[in-house]
Amino acid sequence: MSKQQPVLFHIGWNACINCGACVAICPQEAGFVSPFDTIAVDRPCDIACLLCEQICPVDTITHERVGIPVASNGVNGQ
Repeated sequence: MSKQQPVLFHIGWNACINCGACVAICPQEAGFVSPFDTIAVDRPCDIACLLCEQICPVDTITHERVGIPVASNGVNGQ
């Protein structure tokens, strides 16, 4: 299984019905929850399976890819 590029989730708070489906299906550790009892939106998800987006009954979860920082120690052509 190849490593996915991390993602940062966004939730449309006006549409979210706080059903908890995203938290229930999330394979992240138990602490990957926002203060609003949804998946975390304040830190990158390194699993990036996107199951939470797929299960959301109101389609209010979106994501953006998070760039992987380039090392400055000569790795990656630096």
